[in-house]
Amino acid sequence: MKKLQRFFLWLIALSILIMPFKVMGEEESETYTLYDAGSGYEEKTQSKEEAFALFEENAANYDNLVIKREDTIIKMEYGIIAFQSDSACSLLIEYDSLKKDEKDYINGCYGIDALYLDSDEEGKVRFLLNGDLGETDLQNVTLHPINEIKTRISSYSVKEGKLIHNIKTQLEYDFYSYSIPLDEKQDYMDEGVTYYSYDGHFFYDDFFAMSDDVRQGNHENAINEEAYYNYFKYLPHRSYSEYGVQEVKDYFYKTLSFDGRLQHYEDLDGDNAADEINRSQLYGVIEEFFATQSLYGANAMMLLSSAIYESSYGKSLNSFATNNLYLASAFETDEERDNNRYDSISDSIYARGKYLISRHYANHLRNDYRGTFYGDRLGGINVTYSIDPYYGEKSAARYFELDQKLSGKDKDKYALAILKDQDWVNFYGDENLERRLFSLYDISELSFIVLAEYEDAYKIRIDRTSSDEYFYDPEDSVAYIAKDRVYHLVNPEKIKEESFIRKSVDLDGGSVHGLDDLDLILKEEAIPLLPEKEGFVFSGFDENDQATYRKIASIDLNGGFRKDLLPGSEIDLRDCKLKVVYEGGGQELIDLNSDMISGYDKNSLENTVVISYGGLSMEEDLKYSEKASEKQEQLKQALSENDASAVKKLIDEVSYPFTFSDIRTLDYELMNKNARNYVIFDKTERYNLSISGLDLSLDDKRSLSLYGDTYYVIVEDINPEAKERIYDVAKGYGFSMLEGIDISFRFNYQSIGLKGPAIVQLDIGDKRNDLVYSVYHLSEEGDVIKCRTTQSDNYIQFMINASGSYLVMSLPSVNEFDIKDKIEDLSYENMGYDKHKTNFELMGTIVISLIGIIGITVYYIVYNKRKRLWKDFRRSLRQAAIVQEEKPKS
Repeated sequence: MKKLQRFFLWLIALSILIMPFKVMGEEESETYTLYDAGSGYEEKTQSKEEAFALFEENAANYDNLVIKREDTIIKMEYGIIAFQSDSACSLLIEYDSLKKDEKDYINGCYGIDALYLDSDEEGKVRFLLNGDLGETDLQNVTLHPINEIKTRISSYSVKEGKLIHNIKTQLEYDFYSYSIPLDEKQDYMDEGVTYYSYDGHFFYDDFFAMSDDVRQGNHENAINEEAYYNYFKYLPHRSYSEYGVQEVKDYFYKTLSFDGRLQHYEDLDGDNAADEINRSQLYGVIEEFFATQSLYGANAMMLLSSAIYESSYGKSLNSFATNNLYLASAFETDEERDNNRYDSISDSIYARGKYLISRHYANHLRNDYRGTFYGDRLGGINVTYSIDPYYGEKSAARYFELDQKLSGKDKDKYALAILKDQDWVNFYGDENLERRLFSLYDISELSFIVLAEYEDAYKIRIDRTSSDEYFYDPEDSVAYIAKDRVYHLVNPEKIKEESFIRKSVDLDGGSVHGLDDLDLILKEEAIPLLPEKEGFVFSGFDENDQATYRKIASIDLNGGFRKDLLPGSEIDLRDCKLKVVYEGGGQELIDLNSDMISGYDKNSLENTVVISYGGLSMEEDLKYSEKASEKQEQLKQALSENDASAVKKLIDEVSYPFTFSDIRTLDYELMNKNARNYVIFDKTERYNLSISGLDLSLDDKRSLSLYGDTYYVIVEDINPEAKERIYDVAKGYGFSMLEGIDISFRFNYQSIGLKGPAIVQLDIGDKRNDLVYSVYHLSEEGDVIKCRTTQSDNYIQFMINASGSYLVMSLPSVNEFDIKDKIEDLSYENMGYDKHKTNFELMGTIVISLIGIIGITVYYIVYNKRKRLWKDFRRSLRQAAIVQEEKPKS
């Protein structure tokens, strides 16, 4: 027995010793498949080394050789990589920048694909992305052979004379996430051709040729001989716009119809921008961009273009909640830093120019100095400012768009010197290159404005400033570089010196962001300043360049804060105005805006809010509704359980961003349950509308009708005045107007309104799949509201929250929207019949019948009575012997 026990113990011990070798053997027995993505050739091996060796031996014999380990592609000849990403866009991919010789990061939510170059046996993948050569771990990416990709990849195209960069953020669908107009069409490009480039400089009409050239370090197969450098992408911030304040104000206030600041934030269409099209945090601050240019040497239009991109034209939540038009912050005071909020929108503009540009990105003594141009992953502020590989390009595209919408004065104004792949460059104080000022090392890419050309040197404007306060003098900030250090000249014919107007102004006791003594460097005579003075409101400069003001006697709140605010929501100022009374007579009511409000805490149930204007302040209590918060939680719970009845009871109590699917699902359940009678009364006689959400968003009503009730959906041609108002706002964004409707609702004879959202689907006739459609609505307050809009093969769908006017518009798109149609819950085919009309007809019939019966009865009563009276009269005559009694005829 003991021998048997010892045998089993020995067997167990032996199995424990052997097991690791067995596991190791299993790990080594992975299958590697070598196949050609083009021809179908396939070969298997159990060794990684053998697979890689076979790849090198046979790559030249096949179209696109691929190595797959089990189900994972680890090496290929031609293809792209897709960066890993998550739904929250919080996943950062680390990679080694081989050109910059440093660690860098990328987020696939902004651009998912890069050009694949190589893989090694250690699991490192090499790629090219927006100019930068990178290397990362295989686990961070997915390899896609170009032959096996079923959808389009990031590329370039020409549309309506513009060079478009089409960027993908997913590979499941054929849609491009971004289609960015960068520039005018280049001479070597044609419309209808797909071009490839992952450096933005050399373009190819053949993906395989591009891959070969990049690996070999040349551009022999590119369609352009010289590198393309997008002007606005490489223009330094140390440039000066040719536009004046009034030109730009006219564009935003007249063309885009901005007529006020945001007073609340609502984003029902989920595009990270407030839905009110005619309101913007850019309103009233255009001067601040030009004042910053005059003081700190940061191009006003570049500051503005970045603000447009980063704040969605001044409509982002960040711009409303924190008074910041930008994604980055550079606070000047401890209070702003503690609150993570600028005191005013203008503070964010000044901070951008003074601290981020003039102090930070223009400081060549910093190790991370990359220049002040927008740039790409190699050079410019894009390198350290954003994890979006195309941030610089998107900002530059906004400048291009803005310049096009104005008069094109800024495009190609300067000559630019591009420095590339330099170990070091000396900068000199004279054109003879004898007095060295400073040197820069390890340059991947830099761009400078060229002011003059000499035999062996260029005079350039440099980024640095010698001012301790970061003021910038463009005529003092110059240096010289050797011509042979310049890789490429953009616009060499525009090499010239630049002149400026220097002006000192009298602020008469006022200040501009703490500065009371200003020397302005201007491009035009107009003074782009909005001074502040305690207890006063600035009213302009007189003929002697002295500031003038109106003295404030008092301020008072007109109206009050909403009582149904949810904890965690942003402040709502829609019902509030400020009454300003001036000394010497006169007063005005002005809208409250985010600049005037401080001290609110959206996470606290009670706030004492400070309202400030012109240096005067007052306090006002604000309470968030605990009851509304409870109801919102109940609504979320009801939605998670698809409890349509519970949602219906709560839908008008608190706001909630319902999805199209939410509305359709819940409404369909209620329609089957309630069996309401609906009639679509289409006065436009188009008969092409369907709608979901009415059972969910219209109150349940009952009447004493004999035959039943009817809910009417009334569709009419759009009100001409509303149509004009909406299009005046929308056309500034390039929309073409298609058609509009007025839509309203009625219960029997009573007008009723929506208490929640509904979906309207329209057939707009000649719908094109290469257009993207939007629907705008005119609210009762006169604001133009962007509706959440989707589209399918033959229809567009948009979400409504109220009766009124809706206008359908379109924009050209490089995407092809091939989406399956869906008919909403209520349509002409499944609507009921007009019971309310039948009630009237039935009531009319009954009334007419009763009148007839009564008439006949009255007639016979009157007739018989007259007959009796006549008989009595004849009898009395006979009795009086006036007439003889008639004898009966024989």
